[in-house]
Amino acid sequence: MRSVLAFIAGLFFLASSTRNLLAADALRKLNVGYPSHSASMYPVYVTKEAKLFEKYGLDTQLIYVQGVQMVAVHVAGQLDVTTTSALVTLQSSLAGADLIFLANSIDMHLMKLIVHPSISATADLRGKSIAVTRFGSLTDLLIRPALSGWGLDPKKDVTLLQIGSQRDIATAISLKKVDAGVLSFPTSFFAEKTGLKALHDFGESGGEIPTTTVSISREWGRKNRDTVLRFLRAYTEGHKRLLTDRALAIRALKRYGGISDEEALNQTHDLFSTKIIRKVPAITTKSIENALKLLAESNPKAKDRKPSEFIDTSYMEELEKSGFIKSLWQ
Repeated sequence: MRSVLAFIAGLFFLASSTRNLLAADALRKLNVGYPSHSASMYPVYVTKEAKLFEKYGLDTQLIYVQGVQMVAVHVAGQLDVTTTSALVTLQSSLAGADLIFLANSIDMHLMKLIVHPSISATADLRGKSIAVTRFGSLTDLLIRPALSGWGLDPKKDVTLLQIGSQRDIATAISLKKVDAGVLSFPTSFFAEKTGLKALHDFGESGGEIPTTTVSISREWGRKNRDTVLRFLRAYTEGHKRLLTDRALAIRALKRYGGISDEEALNQTHDLFSTKIIRKVPAITTKSIENALKLLAESNPKAKDRKPSEFIDTSYMEELEKSGFIKSLWQ
């Protein structure tokens, strides 16, 4: 009798263990890279905080890799998805990397050229030092054509320095170790509060620019289409939660965006939820066309290339046709 009971108990244990293993395996692992602790990554923060990845069957790890290095890590196969500026990703794609864009959350620049108060005009930048995070990063890609437009040679008339983080750049300007630097929001917000000055707002340049894009490798997408669609469902619903659930959105920004100041948290959410974050993060050919034109000013490989070479709209179109996106907003 005891042996029978032991056998039955063993069966229950085996069944329980099997259920636990199946539950663990049910969530598909996904590594998602992001390049900075800034508000430009807001949608993925909210998606993570709201546990929407889990809702759509994904065990997602957000992995911070600074600036342009993140794209190299993605190309090396260490990341499945990246969220970053299209300008940065396009540089690698133009060089032959198999990366394509699926979605875009923000279509305007969030960068400002912050300077020491002693500088009052762009002409004053001649002979000065300007900090970027890394050469080849968005900060670098934006300042070089801007300098040329102001009649300054980026290689001769100024000294470009790569410092690292946004916060380090702001500190270096305030200590006058450098004269200027390219900062994103909300670091630029804090810099201006300390008395530094915004000499140029890149967001006022006009035109649709893909600033917070979702990209994957074309090959990985072919092999994992269902996983990509799960990610995009979660990410798209994350946009809704960001725009409609203030408490959650602020909590996400505080946890992942590195902001603790209550005033900054509230102002950031107000600004992004009303003027910056797109309701549906669909990618457009126009935005990639504009990005290619901007890159072509310094990269000949961008000339005469077509946006269709770098995007795949079929994923978001499938969500639209299935009624998923419409159902989110009913």
